[in-house]
Amino acid sequence: MSLQRWIALGMMLGFAAWAQDVVEAKLGPAGTVSVSRGQTVLATIDLNAHGPGWAHAAQSEATATAADLPKAAGKQFAGNLPIPKTDGGAIQYTETVTALSQGFRLEYDLTMTKAMKLSGLQFSINLPVENHRGKEVVISPLYDDPRVVGLPDEQSASGRFQLWSGQGAKIEVGKGTPDAITVQLRAATDVVVQDLRQWEQPVFEIRLPAITEDAGHELAAGQKFHLDLTITFASPVKLTGPAK
Repeated sequence: MSLQRWIALGMMLGFAAWAQDVVEAKLGPAGTVSVSRGQTVLATIDLNAHGPGWAHAAQSEATATAADLPKAAGKQFAGNLPIPKTDGGAIQYTETVTALSQGFRLEYDLTMTKAMKLSGLQFSINLPVENHRGKEVVISPLYDDPRVVGLPDEQSASGRFQLWSGQGAKIEVGKGTPDAITVQLRAATDVVVQDLRQWEQPVFEIRLPAITEDAGHELAAGQKFHLDLTITFASPVKLTGPAK
């Protein structure tokens, strides 16, 4: 067999192995999602917020109950996320995770339990640095050319952590690779790409913020927010969890 045919055969076998490598999207008890391909963690995904003074509230700290969607189509979580420094304030959320052949659809409906201030309210897709350094993030607005953002090998010596901010309707990470991730939003929204290594978090964060305000944004009791997006991958996806 010629060298060229050996190379072609090797490429075909490699592609077949990639195509058959199922991605697992594992749901946590509160509705967080950890996505992996074999031993490689591709992303962790969650809702999170900040009370006054940027006091952080992670979805992993929420309490929630999970139920199956009809016809085993996915899961729905009904949860309560306490917000620090708000005198007992919390965000009630309903999260619906619907399985797709190569990903899942996420819908969040949020309700404020009382009048309170939030410095931040956001949805985060966290990308482990060890698996995504050197790759590109392509953010496509509705009516403008895509923006290309590089994920640096090393963190900035100057302390710069925000890599890009603007509007986007579609976000592609590592396009054309086995670890590719595509986020399709129902409507264009604010997008922030950050390098969190200076806070000893070895991740790049793609943040979809609803609120970012140092002094805190006043919210009324019963005020609502909605988020709707799909996340897809380069291989078939198996939705698992939460553990019972």
